[in-house]
Amino acid sequence: MQAFKTKTCAGLLLFFALLLATGFWGLKQAHADAPAPIKVAVDTKWVSFSVDPLLDGGTTLVQMRPLFESMGISLKWDQKTRTISGQKGSMSFTLKVDSPKAVLNGKEIALDKPARVIQGNTLVPLRFVGEATGGLVAWDPKNREITIFSEQMLSQLGLTKEQAAEILNKNGTMTTSNPPKDPTGTGQTGGDEETAPAEPVKLDKLQGMYVGMRLDPGGYECGGACWDYYTFLPGQKIVVGEPVSGGPETIDCSKQACTAYSINNNRLSLSNGKSYSIRVSAKGNLFIEDVQLAPVKPVTANFKLSGSYVYRGYSGMAGANSASSAWEEWITFQTDGTFKSDNLTLGSADTGSGSTNSSAGASGTGTYAITGNTITLKFSDGKTERFVFFVHPGKDGKPNPQDIQIGDRNFYVDND
Repeated sequence: MQAFKTKTCAGLLLFFALLLATGFWGLKQAHADAPAPIKVAVDTKWVSFSVDPLLDGGTTLVQMRPLFESMGISLKWDQKTRTISGQKGSMSFTLKVDSPKAVLNGKEIALDKPARVIQGNTLVPLRFVGEATGGLVAWDPKNREITIFSEQMLSQLGLTKEQAAEILNKNGTMTTSNPPKDPTGTGQTGGDEETAPAEPVKLDKLQGMYVGMRLDPGGYECGGACWDYYTFLPGQKIVVGEPVSGGPETIDCSKQACTAYSINNNRLSLSNGKSYSIRVSAKGNLFIEDVQLAPVKPVTANFKLSGSYVYRGYSGMAGANSASSAWEEWITFQTDGTFKSDNLTLGSADTGSGSTNSSAGASGTGTYAITGNTITLKFSDGKTERFVFFVHPGKDGKPNPQDIQIGDRNFYVDND
């Protein structure tokens, strides 16, 4: 399958699919009798509130200042009249606490509920946020998450609000500024809710490879999702990024750069002058540069794959302009140790005497072997490629062989 240029709707769907697949809108089980607070994101960034969003008779109210300021809207507060005014470009509004009306661009509009003050913070109806900012408000009932797609994001995607709303509705996500009166029925909560690891991480005893994913909304850096690798070695050494020859067990510090490191005051400092923020959360997870990391576990002996796996990526906010693109790469594995690839662009390749980089998508057949955390692909044309390999956990926490990592690519079996 050749790399393909996408149309507007397909580009947006791919963007949403990547958010779902990478966990921004993923699902994690929670207790139905203890629903998590409603969470709000602007485009692909969560908004932090001092007061959680609340429901009042089917109307969602959200803390005004952090949400509006995250969208570049300046606010002013008049204590004497208890009036808030906001402006961005040609848009302006005023609203008064406890008043059922607001003035938007010189026109009076009715509010679902009056603005109110809670713990010194002003909360406003969510519908007003969409009206004032021109953004599209989407409610995900399964995850109790609200996403506001800004006018800038929709413009990047080349969509009107109406087009984006239609796509979201067809994709199964309700687009409404107000959640239903009882949004807790699924007993599920947001995908970024942190769960405790089997063993809490200790910064003075770091050992082995850790990996974490961060979103690349524009697709310019790593096609939608970036995978950060850190391998901690004996003797206070570290390798940042993918090992050149496969998994962590292949690292040879005499052949590749292994850097000395130290950790002080929540800073990971390398001998080459680079440094990163590092911390362990209250639940015991490792975070580097605010990216949650998990230890990479080796696969079982004689591990084999079966099925057709796809990796999907995009560049330049697919669908926004003619230069944007999206692509698929396929590998079909057989349990007899053979494979067939289609449009594969996995990076480093070696032929036994040195390493090269492959950039164009290629198709081929060959054999594969998986040991530790290394997958070796031997093509029938004599080329050999080695990459770090691991199996992602499923919703039950157990390894899901239909969801695998090969280098910087997340391949999965598409059952849809």
